[in-house]
Amino acid sequence: MDTVATSYHKINRKFLKSLGIWPYQSSLSKKFFILLTLFLTITHGYLQTAGMFAALVADIDIFLESVPTVLADVVCYLKYFNFFYNGSKMKELLITMEKDWKKYTSPEECQILDKWARFGRKVTIYYAGALYGTLVPMGLVPLVPVVLDVVAPINGSYPRHLMFQQIEFLFDYEKYFFPLLIHGYFGTMAYLTIIIAIDTIFMVYIQHACAKFEILGLFLDRVANDDDAIKNRHCSKFDEIDYNDMVNCIATHNHAIDFSNLIEEANYVSFLFIIGINMIMMTASALVAAFKIDNPDIAGKFVAFTLGEVFHLFYSSWQGQLLLEHSESIFNQVYQAKWNNASVRTQRLIIPLLMRSAQPCKLTAGKMLTMSLTSFTTVVKTSFSYLTVFTSMRA
Repeated sequence: MDTVATSYHKINRKFLKSLGIWPYQSSLSKKFFILLTLFLTITHGYLQTAGMFAALVADIDIFLESVPTVLADVVCYLKYFNFFYNGSKMKELLITMEKDWKKYTSPEECQILDKWARFGRKVTIYYAGALYGTLVPMGLVPLVPVVLDVVAPINGSYPRHLMFQQIEFLFDYEKYFFPLLIHGYFGTMAYLTIIIAIDTIFMVYIQHACAKFEILGLFLDRVANDDDAIKNRHCSKFDEIDYNDMVNCIATHNHAIDFSNLIEEANYVSFLFIIGINMIMMTASALVAAFKIDNPDIAGKFVAFTLGEVFHLFYSSWQGQLLLEHSESIFNQVYQAKWNNASVRTQRLIIPLLMRSAQPCKLTAGKMLTMSLTSFTTVVKTSFSYLTVFTSMRA
């Protein structure tokens, strides 16, 4: 099987296939793209990391500038290898999605699935466009001196720099300027593709979980909701219908919980490290921007980098918030259902459903920090508190 649930997810499949981590990819294709991805990221990451340590001795400012970019590489590796390690769970999530699209066939159910899938596709396109868009200014800046040498030549050459200046401390980069620049483009593109592919498929899983909870709400609205037959509701015919409807609601709720828990189990360890590294990255990049305020080019680059890290953290927290809200909403929907029109036998099934829905599904970082907008603000505040401390120490 080489398809996903709908055509809305084709973009996600292409991203994952380009990294060799699509579960249904052929063995040959998977090996090729894995080797290509590892070659580009490892060689690029080595140059960045080695250059960072070389800059520690030669230029402390360049060292500080390189810390956030190296940490960003680490985040990419964490995402990539976590997807590998939990490959069976990721595949199971895709299989469940496929089954759900075949299982829920009524117009209302299909409309809910379609709504969330379309929304996921839009977010995928916007997210990919935003991240790939950051490569444009980063890639154009090193080319400016090259263009100026042609259109406005001077005695000598304009000073040229690579995208990541710490690499310049490793060897005579002028001699290999264009090969290093091209390699930097491809390496950075590979890192961005890892982030986009894994973040967007994670988002697709969350959107589908929200759709499952919304479909459950649709089922709850149908329980004992035949107003014209209320006076005859307690006859055996309606009793059996209501009972079966409530049993279906409980089964649907359990399936939605299992799906949500599987997303959590596949990601909670990586989230713990990613959140911690993200805090360091935000603090470090904002610190560089503050120290380089008299150099608008560098300061602007790291302000943009800091905003990108804040956006990345917000993106993950927002997904957790969506899952939290939609699983929480089931409690109110159960309470507002027409259960008073049902028989006592059916009403007894309401109790375990109410009790379980009182405990919402959630995503966590290491089972300690709930991924939500509340935790997002907490992490951002903590990061900038550290920033305040470090800038005061520098002053």
